[in-house]
Amino acid sequence: MKLHLLAGLLVLLIAASPAPRFEPLQPALFNVSGGQPNCWGDYDNDGDLDLFVGFKADLPNRLYRNDDGRFVDVAGEAGVADLPDTRAAAWGDFDGDGDLDLHVGFTKRSNTPNRLYRNNGKGRPFTNVAHEAGVDISGVETRQAAWVDYDNDGDVDLFVALRDGPNRLFRNDAGRFTDVAKGLGVDDPRKTVGAVWFDYNQDGRLDVFVANQDGDRNGLWRNDGTRFVDVARELGLDGNAAARLGSNGPSVADFNNDGLLDLFVAGYGRNFLYRNEGGGRFTDVADAMGVAGGERATPSAWGDYDNDGRPDLYVSSYIDKPVNEKDYLYRNEGGRFVDVTPELLRAHGATHGVQWADFDRDGALDLALANNNSSGANSVLRNLLPPDEARRSLQVLVVDKRGHATRAGSEVRVYVAGTRTVVGARLVDSGSGYVSQSVVPVHVGLGAATRVDVEVTSFTAAGRRVTRVANVDPQRVKGRVLVVNVPSGAEAR
Repeated sequence: MKLHLLAGLLVLLIAASPAPRFEPLQPALFNVSGGQPNCWGDYDNDGDLDLFVGFKADLPNRLYRNDDGRFVDVAGEAGVADLPDTRAAAWGDFDGDGDLDLHVGFTKRSNTPNRLYRNNGKGRPFTNVAHEAGVDISGVETRQAAWVDYDNDGDVDLFVALRDGPNRLFRNDAGRFTDVAKGLGVDDPRKTVGAVWFDYNQDGRLDVFVANQDGDRNGLWRNDGTRFVDVARELGLDGNAAARLGSNGPSVADFNNDGLLDLFVAGYGRNFLYRNEGGGRFTDVADAMGVAGGERATPSAWGDYDNDGRPDLYVSSYIDKPVNEKDYLYRNEGGRFVDVTPELLRAHGATHGVQWADFDRDGALDLALANNNSSGANSVLRNLLPPDEARRSLQVLVVDKRGHATRAGSEVRVYVAGTRTVVGARLVDSGSGYVSQSVVPVHVGLGAATRVDVEVTSFTAAGRRVTRVANVDPQRVKGRVLVVNVPSGAEAR
């Protein structure tokens, strides 16, 4: 009897929650198949987010410039309309000049060295400086790339996951890179297709979780400063080793609002949702939370689309034949996730890139999907959340003291003002969606909170450093984006 009552209550709660509503933006521009990685970043520093999409072979990559909510493809004039099969893309300011640069990675069969496009600013074309910088690797299957400061020296280093060879970690020394993966022990030879960096044990150094395919177990490489050590097996995070199965797109968010960052791993065979128990320990709760399903899950991305204060989860499944494995939009109901995928998304099919971002600056997260199936299409979908609900959010842009985006992996926590009640905890993007890295403000839905305290934890040579902004009224924040400058590297020695 009690079970029936609980089930009935759950149905009533779900029915009372508004269904997600999205509408396609500029379908004549975006309605093209072949997209794989996609990532947002304000490359022209005009205050709104632009979108890069990498495509399958013989389809030019696209750079969609955002002109106050309307987009135009400028990849050709920007010099980034590559034709080789593109499988990785990451925005990051590698030279610390305040302009976002772009790393682009290709497949082995393309026979094309990876490219590092330096942003020359002021609307000038990008310049490929990969060879001079020492990151023009070729003859490999590039997957997740990420700009992260693994050694806490203040500049961003470059991690590149490979599906067919040891992973690479390039240390940044004044814009010239040295591969230090082997010396640090993080040259994982397994078939890595996804990776995300976060400080899982809160020791002040970014660690990296790698998702591996074809029966290879997953890895969690703990950063001990002078060495990386794989602790996935001892922590129960190494996944499924069954032949031809494996994991794909990992992503990080605090799904239960306890202030601790949890880890979701999409995969072939099953998904994992690792709840962070504190002290560097995790428990897989995917079955209990209703997100273990999906036989061929590929990307995953967290975003609070309804601004209720609980991050929701987008997961897509992909397989060549039959076409159109199902996409899932899971609404976080607190004690469980519920599939609320609207019909518009059910028909999308074969999604690879999945990115949440508020491109029109109304406070509600919009959704960009990159689809490489011949019968599918790419999309930018505007979130039709009512204006009063869209405003129940705060976005936090984390930058260094110079105002530059070099602090990927930093943690943002929002509390009810004057309390330690967590409204939300998020990660500055360090690899997400599908082999992509965006540079976007961290978005937190506020639910019923009207004033909040914001704490940003960044990483310095002296360890974890918290920067606090108290008693914030989100409605008074210009553009709904709170800019927080944090120390980095030698600044904290």
